[in-house]
Amino acid sequence: MNNGALRQFRVIDLSTDVAGAYCSKFLADYGADVIKVEPVGLGDPTRGIGPFFHDDPHQEKSLLFFYLNCNKRSITLNIDQSSSRAILVSLLETADVLIESFAPNYLQDIGFEYSVLETINPRLVVTSLAPFGQTGQYRNHAGNDLIYYAMSGMMYTSGAYDREPLKHGHPQSYYMAGQVAAYATTAALYARTFSGEGQHVDLSMQEVVAAHHYMSPTRYSYMGAIERRAPKVEGGSFKGTRFEGIVPGKDGYIGASGQHGRQRPLFTEYANLLGRPDIDDPKFATPSSRLEHAEELDSVLLPILEQWNKYDYFDAAMEQGWVAGVVQTSEDLINCPQLEARGYYTEVEHPFIGKIKIPGEIFRLPESPWTMRASAPLLGQHNQEIYCDELGYTKRELILMRQQGVI
Repeated sequence: MNNGALRQFRVIDLSTDVAGAYCSKFLADYGADVIKVEPVGLGDPTRGIGPFFHDDPHQEKSLLFFYLNCNKRSITLNIDQSSSRAILVSLLETADVLIESFAPNYLQDIGFEYSVLETINPRLVVTSLAPFGQTGQYRNHAGNDLIYYAMSGMMYTSGAYDREPLKHGHPQSYYMAGQVAAYATTAALYARTFSGEGQHVDLSMQEVVAAHHYMSPTRYSYMGAIERRAPKVEGGSFKGTRFEGIVPGKDGYIGASGQHGRQRPLFTEYANLLGRPDIDDPKFATPSSRLEHAEELDSVLLPILEQWNKYDYFDAAMEQGWVAGVVQTSEDLINCPQLEARGYYTEVEHPFIGKIKIPGEIFRLPESPWTMRASAPLLGQHNQEIYCDELGYTKRELILMRQQGVI
């Protein structure tokens, strides 16, 4: 049963990237009927992106596509063909949302610019995701995760200042943009309840990442200061510079820290936490003295921390009010007791992949909950269901459209 908060909405997803798919994933997971419109033949490009289940590069075994497209339905449609335009119009006439990630001029070139879409369905919310948005001198430029980090300013402050700038691991910009697009889309749907009209949501991937990096331009606008990257090592509460941060433990890496719930913890207390009161020394007692003896402090603390199992350290430190962390591997994450207690993972069965556990609910709406209603669709799996049962085409017409390369 679909009790999701967005169950009354139908979404047509024409996007062909991670960000657009992640946007529609949020909508689908909370109840929306998302129809994934895929290119004829190979389908959505993310079907060709690994990792693949058992390293088999099959279009139905991309784990990326699988994760991004659960709870959606798939149809194929060649929107470049003029004969497919009437089909697309039929889809849009009953839709609440259109998500697209084409170059800004593309929809205009095929006769579906926003002014036309507005005529087809005045209540339609159109969400466009583009590297630099729909306007401005860069609007037609291509982009990727590396470009967004560089052009947002975030890369300039990442890494050590004596080295080149660094990009964060994992293509985070795509997922940031997908999240922002999802809440912008729901905001536009909410606004529609008052105005009765849809609107065009214009999202720039560059701006999404820049919005997560607001402090540097703010400082510059007030002070004229260009924020630099961090030193090679960073000090902290204990000023043991290599200690304060990520350090090796016995079975992995520990997020060690001299921070405590109280503002000024005593080094004596930290020594007791480690079970080593013998390392308490007046020269480590104050921040200034710890800074003066930072190298010696590291030489004392690091060998001790290397004898701790990472979760033993985490549990002991956190229970006593210290800030600590564990650098969790993929195996650690899948077995994390906190995530398990929160029901973060869900098991899904797919005809080509079998049963697999994937991240699921990330925020809770108890009265209109997240649900896993279906695994990721096979390419064109719902052609007959949508074209014949919902749009009124006959099975013969469906066969002809397939033969003509329309679907």
